[in-house]
Amino acid sequence: MNHQETWQISQRLQTIAGYIPDHMRVADIGGDHAFLLLHVAKQGRLHKGIVGEVNRGPYENARDRVKQMGFSSLIDVRLGNGLSVIKPNEVDVVVIAGMGGSLITRILDEGRDRLESVKRLVLQPNIGASRVREWLMNHRFQIIDETIVEDAEILYEIIVAEPGNGDSAYRDGTLDIKMLLQIGPVLWQKKHPLLKKKLLEEWKGKQKILKQLERAVSEEARSRKLEVEKEIKEWEKVMACL
Repeated sequence: MNHQETWQISQRLQTIAGYIPDHMRVADIGGDHAFLLLHVAKQGRLHKGIVGEVNRGPYENARDRVKQMGFSSLIDVRLGNGLSVIKPNEVDVVVIAGMGGSLITRILDEGRDRLESVKRLVLQPNIGASRVREWLMNHRFQIIDETIVEDAEILYEIIVAEPGNGDSAYRDGTLDIKMLLQIGPVLWQKKHPLLKKKLLEEWKGKQKILKQLERAVSEEARSRKLEVEKEIKEWEKVMACL
């Protein structure tokens, strides 16, 4: 196998790759098989790449694939936890994709000293995107773009942030910050074509929770039921605007 071989990456990874500026030093944390940075390298757009993996199996898979594709001089595969695999001032762009929002924020929190020189974060939480947005807002990263991509019938949110005024994206006026953290301020601003579908999925999830709570009898469950009913009404108001 060599770098001339034709192969395809998922629509999700192609979309993430599109948010990586040309000729940057890029770290892909939890890069698994190194597909993302290999794709950018094949396009001739990668200055230097680092793939970080915490587990030995995926680390060895990524290392072997990079070697087989002929990109070992361009992409360094490292074994380690989170952002500990990079040194301060070593990269311009950090990608963290395919994890839960809680894990992404923990990785960012534990590696904050590695982010001082970073010009862009490209984050793709599988769940808990609101946690990621809240972390960015509280740590002076401005969301410059968001999108939703549908891949194998699953909707994925991608959040792109750069150093700046963390709360500037939330000065919408039509929705409060709490709702925008859940929905995505840029997704809402540009009325993303897949936003209604995403909100409908989450609305259905809230309806399921409500049905479960209707069978409960404790005071705590009744209180939670009222909260969920309120959330559903708020969700319906937002969906009506799309």
